[in-house]
Amino acid sequence: MAGYHFWGIAKGETTVESQDHEHYERIAKGRGEDFVNSYDLGKRKNLEFFFNIGKDGYPSYTLFLPLRIEPYTDGRAWVRRPGLDRHHGVRVGEELTDEEDD
Repeated sequence: MAGYHFWGIAKGETTVESQDHEHYERIAKGRGEDFVNSYDLGKRKNLEFFFNIGKDGYPSYTLFLPLRIEPYTDGRAWVRRPGLDRHHGVRVGEELTDEEDD
């Protein structure tokens, strides 16, 4: 089970998003386009951001020490691929989840 979740983290998606992305890939493929997850920064970078370690975070040893460290995000805004403010290959209205209204 842990391996499954590590794989999801490495791909930059939750279990619910995994199901959504399969649907989006079918829609995009039907139009001859590629679906691109805007939150997927690459497996290594995704793991570094999730665990808040590496070049942009804290040293790796902080995974094993009970230190209080600041998260890289406020929990509402997440790092995206450069140049993408939404998923590529999915058009407005095709999303399975709606954006929250302010």
